[in-house]
Amino acid sequence: MESLAAALINDGQTTIANALLTHYREIGVTNDELLVYLQFKRLMDQGNQFPDAAVIATSLGEDTNAVFQRLHEMLAKKLLTIESITGEDQKIHDRYNFDGLYDKLAVALKKQPQEPTAASTENMRQKVFTAIQTEFGRDLSPIEMESISKWFDEDHYEPEVIELALREAVLRQVYNLTYMDRILLNWQKRNLKTASQVEAERQRSIEKRLNSAPQPQRQTGDNAGPKIPLFKLGEDQS
Repeated sequence: MESLAAALINDGQTTIANALLTHYREIGVTNDELLVYLQFKRLMDQGNQFPDAAVIATSLGEDTNAVFQRLHEMLAKKLLTIESITGEDQKIHDRYNFDGLYDKLAVALKKQPQEPTAASTENMRQKVFTAIQTEFGRDLSPIEMESISKWFDEDHYEPEVIELALREAVLRQVYNLTYMDRILLNWQKRNLKTASQVEAERQRSIEKRLNSAPQPQRQTGDNAGPKIPLFKLGEDQS
């Protein structure tokens, strides 16, 4: 065997759950945070339970402060904890624990319908994320992604209803999730749970406004239409 190939095998492999790679954005993990986690997991799998952030930064080609910033964000989102344990040398050592990341993933997967339509539901969820990012003209922050995930997992809004709320926000040129959340909450209070119910209520409101508006009076006889002046254009009117 070639020496390079042997070195690649002996260096080991890092195993990642496919579910994490598929759903990480739904639990509030950004692309950059996922890369940081993968690098930490690589070193932790090799026995280093508290890898040096500078080593991770070198692997990613980034500044050490950037790695620390992502770690702080993951700590704030409870995707990561730092524990103190007693080692074999009877000394206290720190170690990174990413169990919180998988706890959130397990909760998200548990709430998803275990039916043949799960794949299409997943596509709709991703479609909503993409649509909001496109209309807002920017990437969503981790907090925003977590808020959208709550619309699905805790409030159980249908994807089509969220898209209608997005349309309302765009029509009013209000590009933030707080406004969308108010719209969704208003519909929920009015027991409008599906896109068809929302559209039907919208149509009823339009018809009500039209019926309540004063109707223009039809003019007949001498009063029909605007009066035509008796002089010709360009003629002296004095």
